[in-house]
Amino acid sequence: MALLRTILILIIISYAVRLFTRYIVPVLFFNYMDDKAHEFRQRKKKEQREQQKAKRREGEVSIDYAPRHPGKQKPGKGVYVDYEEVKE
Repeated sequence: MALLRTILILIIISYAVRLFTRYIVPVLFFNYMDDKAHEFRQRKKKEQREQQKAKRREGEVSIDYAPRHPGKQKPGKGVYVDYEEVKE
């Protein structure tokens, strides 16, 4: 009797797994893919808006200056390094 009960439980579990993989997994997968596609489209639209803002009119010039860093030495001035002469 226990053997029949075990076989019946295994058959029920296998059918439940089949039904789950056949009907529920594809729905979850397609919902996930739709969400990712929607996020991708939103990101693409945002990038296009930013590119349109960044476009400059023809002939417009923009100059970017490098900021000065206080405390750093100017190029061209050397740094004094103490050294010892080694005799071999």
